[in-house]
Amino acid sequence: MKLSHRPRRIRVILAALAATALIAVSMPAVASADEDEAPAELPALHVDGNWITNADGEEVTLQGVSVLAPEQNDLCTYCDSRPTSELIELAAEWGSGVVRLPVTEIGATTDLAAYDAEYIAPYVEQAVELGVYLIIDLHLVRDYGDAAGGVPRSTVSRFWDYVAPIYGGVDNVIFEVFNEPINPANWDTWKDYIQPVVDSIREDAPDTLILMGSPQWSTMLNGALTNPIEDDNTAYVFHIYPNQGSPTTALLDSKFGNAANQLAVVITEFGWNPPGEFSDSITAGTTTSWGVPFREYLDAHPSIGWQAWILDNFWKPQMFDYDWNLLGGEYQGQFIKDWLAGEPNGSPCSSHDAVGASVQVSSQYSTAYGGENLTDGDCTNAGRWLSATGDTAPTATVSLDAAQYVSSVGIYSGYTGGSGVVLVDFTVDVHTTAGWQQVAAITGNTSSAREVAVGIADVDGVRLTVSNPSASTTEVKIARVYELAIHD
Repeated sequence: MKLSHRPRRIRVILAALAATALIAVSMPAVASADEDEAPAELPALHVDGNWITNADGEEVTLQGVSVLAPEQNDLCTYCDSRPTSELIELAAEWGSGVVRLPVTEIGATTDLAAYDAEYIAPYVEQAVELGVYLIIDLHLVRDYGDAAGGVPRSTVSRFWDYVAPIYGGVDNVIFEVFNEPINPANWDTWKDYIQPVVDSIREDAPDTLILMGSPQWSTMLNGALTNPIEDDNTAYVFHIYPNQGSPTTALLDSKFGNAANQLAVVITEFGWNPPGEFSDSITAGTTTSWGVPFREYLDAHPSIGWQAWILDNFWKPQMFDYDWNLLGGEYQGQFIKDWLAGEPNGSPCSSHDAVGASVQVSSQYSTAYGGENLTDGDCTNAGRWLSATGDTAPTATVSLDAAQYVSSVGIYSGYTGGSGVVLVDFTVDVHTTAGWQQVAAITGNTSSAREVAVGIADVDGVRLTVSNPSASTTEVKIARVYELAIHD
């Protein structure tokens, strides 16, 4: 097809009336529905080559978030859980065009009618009312097949044989058939297992978009290039987190990008948070080193849809702290919200609440590397503060123009190309009317971007005190800090 004849391309990132207004710009005007009429469903979605398109022939990039499985919502005793309906509404307010709804407690004897009535049906109805797509995600993380510990096909078929007749005619609904099959780690074996499930779904839901995972926690979609699912409305899923490596173009091409040149691909799980209580060994990463380059890649590949994991404060990597403050800075929450809103891509090192704030430092290596560089938004080598040789406790104090809530502080240190020159041991204190209080004592740091959770109101000052500025045995022993980034 010639480029000049391509269908119109839209981004499904707006909710409710905003989404309707976007499409109406390029479509004939239609009469408005009366207030007492049922809300109109969204256009059905279809796979067309490596794109998902709607019934009007428009190419669609499904962008949104996952919410916590409703049946898991009250398990966290310290999270002050919020209703699933409230989180779905928040997702729509952020601009999510699609919300992924995990379904976790499904087995061979589950009362599916009762489960549907409590954990699925209300949210399908809400999605229709809000004008967003809803992914019913059979959120199994298990081996598959008849071996010990595996999920037999009959369990998966039983669920979809119940769900497909009910929701197969609802255009807002998408089916994700099996979240993360693990072993056997073989695509052909997986296809033999799941193809009959797809065939059975098609008997009752001939037109519903299907999202297809793969073995090894949905990381083997490349197998579909040579042996695809026998279905013309299936898109392929990939899940990726920082433990899989730095999101370079070469890595992402090999994981799913090359396949996306031929297949419709949706990243139904990704996310990160800095090392600490809001991440683990799989999800530990930063916005600067992982989120920014990952978004840059997806922005350049608009046929690939995505749903960020997870709009909650319980399962990792969370977007909120336990008091429901949005996690910003090197945490993913604010970044995902801004992405959905169409804000420019960028590191929180260069855009934060303390840009331009006054700074006092204990020493400086030279006038070119003074304390003012800590709040200049310049995260290049020239924009650093360097402490003086012989300063055994380099200290920097940022004074804010007005007291404010501080969710986190980002400490960016080292220099490009340097080895072992990031800050190793340091403390972070904040100042309020009650005086100074320590919020973090970091030891053994190896990250050039280290985010410290704060969660304190009425802060008017932040202090960094360094006790070990570098692990290097060859470089001069001084503090090298790009920025002290303060985020509300």
